[in-house]
Amino acid sequence: MEELKKELEKLSKAYVDIPENEEKILIPFVKRLLELPMKERRKLLPVIRDLQWIKSKFAGFSSETTCSAARAHFLSAVQFVCANKREMDMAYHVKFDTLCKLLPLYYPTWLTDFINDDKTWLNFELNYEQLMQLINMGYLKDIAPSRIAQVLPWITRIRNKDPKGNDTFNSELLLKRDITLKEHIWTIFEYESSISYQDDCAKEAYKKGVTARDESISAALYRFSLDGHLDRERLLKATLAAFHRSFKKDMAGWFAGFFETLQPTTEELLSLQEEMMQIFTSPYTKPVNVMLQQLKSIASEKGFRYQEFIERATTLFFSSPKNSLLTIYALFEKIVAQHPEMKEPCCITLCQLFLKKDESLQKKAANFILKYGDISSSNLQETLQSYQPEMFQSVHALLSLFKPQPAEEAHKDDANAGETIHAEGNRTGETSLSEEPSPETVRICREDNHIPFPANKEDFLFQLSRLFDMEESWEIETTIAAIIAFHPQLDKEDFNRMEPVFQRAATIVANGWELYEDLLGTFLLEYQRLWAQKDTSNTGILRNMFTRLEEKLKGIDENREAYDKRSFKRLADWKPSYSNATCFTPIKQLWLNVIRKIKGGNAFPLLSTPTHTPAYVQATELIRRLAVYQKAGTKPCPWDFQLAIARCAMEDKEEAIATARQLLQDEYLHLCLFLLDENTLPEPPYNQPTAWVAAGLVKAPETEFEAFKSFACNTLPHNYLTGDYEWKGVKPKKEPYETDRRLLQLDFHKWHTYLEHNSHQLWQEHLIINSNYNMDDSYYMEPLLCCYPNRPEPLIAQIITCYMAFGAPQEDNKRTLTCALRMLLSFHCPLQEMSLLLLSGSLLFADKTVRSYAAELWVEGLSTGRVNNHRVGEILARLIRMELAPLKRFTTQVYESMYKRSTFHNHQLEALLTVLISGLPDKPVTGLKQLLELYLELLTINRSNVTDEQLLQRLQEWGTNSNLKKVTTSLNNL
Repeated sequence: MEELKKELEKLSKAYVDIPENEEKILIPFVKRLLELPMKERRKLLPVIRDLQWIKSKFAGFSSETTCSAARAHFLSAVQFVCANKREMDMAYHVKFDTLCKLLPLYYPTWLTDFINDDKTWLNFELNYEQLMQLINMGYLKDIAPSRIAQVLPWITRIRNKDPKGNDTFNSELLLKRDITLKEHIWTIFEYESSISYQDDCAKEAYKKGVTARDESISAALYRFSLDGHLDRERLLKATLAAFHRSFKKDMAGWFAGFFETLQPTTEELLSLQEEMMQIFTSPYTKPVNVMLQQLKSIASEKGFRYQEFIERATTLFFSSPKNSLLTIYALFEKIVAQHPEMKEPCCITLCQLFLKKDESLQKKAANFILKYGDISSSNLQETLQSYQPEMFQSVHALLSLFKPQPAEEAHKDDANAGETIHAEGNRTGETSLSEEPSPETVRICREDNHIPFPANKEDFLFQLSRLFDMEESWEIETTIAAIIAFHPQLDKEDFNRMEPVFQRAATIVANGWELYEDLLGTFLLEYQRLWAQKDTSNTGILRNMFTRLEEKLKGIDENREAYDKRSFKRLADWKPSYSNATCFTPIKQLWLNVIRKIKGGNAFPLLSTPTHTPAYVQATELIRRLAVYQKAGTKPCPWDFQLAIARCAMEDKEEAIATARQLLQDEYLHLCLFLLDENTLPEPPYNQPTAWVAAGLVKAPETEFEAFKSFACNTLPHNYLTGDYEWKGVKPKKEPYETDRRLLQLDFHKWHTYLEHNSHQLWQEHLIINSNYNMDDSYYMEPLLCCYPNRPEPLIAQIITCYMAFGAPQEDNKRTLTCALRMLLSFHCPLQEMSLLLLSGSLLFADKTVRSYAAELWVEGLSTGRVNNHRVGEILARLIRMELAPLKRFTTQVYESMYKRSTFHNHQLEALLTVLISGLPDKPVTGLKQLLELYLELLTINRSNVTDEQLLQRLQEWGTNSNLKKVTTSLNNL
């Protein structure tokens, strides 16, 4: 076998991928392997895995790159006859011609299941025609519909042999096999596929003149529906049904465009009204827009179901964009023209437009009501009255005649009535808003957010069984702390009850990709080892697993699979895969300390286990826990001590100081007094230097204490530990609003410099999220943020650097920023520069959910005195000057979430906009008119006027712009 391994290595490294070598070298070598039993062939798998990668070292760093295409081709063919389905990770490199030569020699039982697995990226690169050939040759029994949907969109594409040449397309290939249009084509209406991308490519080829006609699948299906190759009725219904299959946005958009491509007739549309109106519940705007346009074309027809449309259209007012709402408006115009009895229902339904913070839309609704509404209708009057607080002042004036009036005022002049109603509208808008009380200190540790500890062993075992299903990080940390407390009470029967969660941990470590979950699973398996070492029986799945581990470690079995290799990873050796992230190092060290505690019979509690959500440790409880260590003469784990101090709730300080004087002495007493008493300075001895530094960062992060400068752990610049970074301008962009992922110029992204000065002793020194890749850190962002509830700035800076992209955001960007904003909402610390930058940048972010969380953070932060409103305005102006995002995003979010929250917030919003507008560029930016209109409306409601000299000067300059002249004049005349 050793000779065979050496031969494999020699042949694969020297292999040149030409047909002659395949016949004379590759196939004969495979035939020799097939003479051996599978058990022997499998011994080559570790060699194949090693040869897949070319390893190198540079400046102390190791790297791996993929091997050459020729070597990969050779190794993949060998792996095909040695591996099982799970291990076959080089199938992508097996060419179809080679596969056809291998299958007569060796037919694996897993082949059909492997090819039909549409969830893996490691499959054979087989196209539709090749799959059909395998069926004809008898090697494939059937093809899964989802797999067909993946490959079918590529059927019309003909690759150009020249890499720089243009691919061509031929839709007639859809007619090559009867089964394609009879059965297979319908799979793209039921499963995710790349149909949208392929169609775009085909249409682009037509535009460039590569093809003589539009050869896209959408155009081909339209032709086939007319010439009888496809059932047109089925095609239309299948297209509409596709919107209910939870497809992604691009797929839903393609089906919407395809429905238009089919050009349904009036008769077809009338027969499909029910299916079309059902699409109003779609989460995407394009399908809804298309259906509204199609319904608009038949709104004047006799068979149009206008009453049902009015009812169903009600749901669209809350989430639809402006163009959809204008289409609904046009539909209502057609409905009342054909059916006068529907005037009042249409007027009342259109009142929902008054909830939109868009003056032009509100005026549209007002003009419709003026045209078709009955002034004497009490129902309409009452409906309008309920929407008055949301109306713009100009709309109040338009609808003044619809306000109920006392009889003696009924004969007043219309103009006077309108003026009176305008003033009334102002007062109504004001009195409907609540006055914000003076900011009150919200207690951090309360009864309603106290975290319960398992009361007994049964509670603990139940909590442990849920470990991988817990949504809150404090639940996981409480469970880990409970392991220390309850381990001495557990027996063999309890261990058997714990086996399912250990099995799940093994599965996660072997197959999972979420880093925090992987670390948690590794910790739990490390804990399980403590049991396995005591268990002398040879029964049970886990015991057998660890028997194999011992064999592997002793060198008895060197050929274990990758599954075992990952499953038996020790906690001390754990590191994140495909990442240089260091943020897990302190957590790993903390959990290693837990294992050491259990192994040594040490039941002392962790200092850092939260007592109150989301991640706070009550000061008196921290002191009591510390007293346990002092009494035993034992030092706590430095990582645990730092984290406990970072989480200490800075309230009830007098009570905590009294408790400390009663229970603690010497260094522990001095440390707690320094942390809790503003006037106490550091006092030696300093046997816990990392804890002293942590206390300084919580107590006075802006201060560099002289006593700490000589500590071995105090090696990084102070602003690295506090997160007090300057942020600079960005590179000039080639395109407007081009995404720039990095706002901050941070030195710690220079890895060599950072590593040279890192003492590796402080939590803040390990905050590199990911230096090489963004692997969706959102899944573990909450546990990381929960380590710094008093000062999250260093981590917030990392999040901004990696995820604050202002272009089209990825899902991980949205999830990570949302998580960060949500956690800042739950913390009680004042927002410093990095958090204010996160807040301001999120108000300009492309995703609506992120903007909504940022708006709530602004509202809550002002109420509790945590947000510097003036600084937010300055940051927003600076970001707009950098042209990182369109101003419209901010204006829209203000209307939706920040405007009219309370009288207090309206005045704060006025102050914010004053700073923002004053800091905008001299040249009017896109969207400035809408912002100034909002500012005018806000000043009117607040009964204020423009007093800022810089802003008055800016308004005078902008007044020369014809588009801004009207609104600037109104602002100057207030």
